[in-house]
Amino acid sequence: MESTALTVGIVGLGAHGTNHVERLRELGHKVYGVDANTTARREFRERYNATTFESLDELYAQDLDAVIISTPNKFHETAAVDALEADHNVLLEKPLAHTLASAERIADAANRTSNVCMVGFHHRYRNACQVVKSYVEDGYLGEITHIDAQFIRRRGVPGRGTWYTSQDIAGGGALIDVGAHVLDLLFFWTDWPTITDAMAASRSDFGQHDDYTYLHMWGEDDRGKMYDVEDSVTAFCEFDSGMTANIQVAWAANMASTHSYRLRGTEAGMTIDITNTLQEVEPDIDQRNDLQLYEARSGRRNHFVNSEIIVSSNDPYRDELETFLDAVQSGKRPKMTNVEQALDVQRAIDRIYRASQ
Repeated sequence: MESTALTVGIVGLGAHGTNHVERLRELGHKVYGVDANTTARREFRERYNATTFESLDELYAQDLDAVIISTPNKFHETAAVDALEADHNVLLEKPLAHTLASAERIADAANRTSNVCMVGFHHRYRNACQVVKSYVEDGYLGEITHIDAQFIRRRGVPGRGTWYTSQDIAGGGALIDVGAHVLDLLFFWTDWPTITDAMAASRSDFGQHDDYTYLHMWGEDDRGKMYDVEDSVTAFCEFDSGMTANIQVAWAANMASTHSYRLRGTEAGMTIDITNTLQEVEPDIDQRNDLQLYEARSGRRNHFVNSEIIVSSNDPYRDELETFLDAVQSGKRPKMTNVEQALDVQRAIDRIYRASQ
C-alpha cells in the first residue's frame, strides 16, 4: 500500500523507541514522544526536533494514527490498554507482557476495541526466515518432526542491574527476552502447534557475579544491583502435532554465539543460521547467514543432496514497521505478528518457566 504521512506516538524513548523513530522518519512520518525520564525527553527533542510529553494521557490526547510502545515489559499493559481504549492502533515491542495474565488483558483490550495490535517479533520478517516458511508451507520438507533451536550469546547480558535483569519488571531473563524470538519462529514455521508437555531447566551462572567478564554490553552495567533472573534455559517440548523441539537460549555461555535452527522433516531437512543478527549485541562475533537443504534421493544410484540456498538480506525492522503502518491505513488487522500469536508465545514462555520450576 502506498503510504501517506502518519502521526505516530512513541512510548519509551530508549534505544528500541529511537530505532523505530529512525525508520519512521525515513518513511516520512511525524513522531511525538513520551517518557518518564527528563533526560530522555530532552535528548529526543534535540535529536528529532519533535514534541514530547510527560504522561500517556497527554500523548494519547493528540491526533495520533498509531502508537509504538517500547517500555520495559511490566509497563506494556498500561500503555497498550490505554492506547487501545483511546482508539489508537498499537505496535508493542516483544514480549507482549511480563506475565501471562498481563498479556491476556492486553489481548482482551485489542479484541474488545478491534484496533490493530501487533508485537515486534522482527526476526520473522527476515528474508531467510520467510524462505524457511515457504519450504515448510509448500510441503517440501514433508511433516516437521523435530526442531533444534539455539539462541546463545557468548557474553550478552543486555544490562546488569537494569530492568532487563529484574524479575518483577522484565518477567524473566533469557527466555522471555531472546527465547520469545525462538518460540515465535518455531510456531510461525510450523503453523502454531500447542505444547502438550515440557521439561526445562533454568540457570543463572554468569551475570550476577562480580567477576562477569565481557567485551561489550548492550545496555548499562550497574554491577551489584538487581539480578534475580535466569541467564540460560534449556527445554524439551512436545506438541499436539507430534513434533518435538530442543530449545536452548542463553545470555551468556562458554561457547560460540549462535542463533540457528535445524528442522527435520520426513521428506527433507533444513538448517538456518542467522547468527550475524547478534552483532548489535556482540560486535566481535563471526558473521554467518546460512540456509542449507538436506535430501536423500534415488535415481540410478541412491544419493544425498546438500543444497545451499542464497537469499538477499533485508531490514526486518523496516518491513515489520511497514506491515504495521499498512494495517493502520487499511484498518485490517494483520496476519503477521498479531496480538493473538504473541499471546500464544507468552503461553509457551509461561509453560516452559513452570516446567523449569
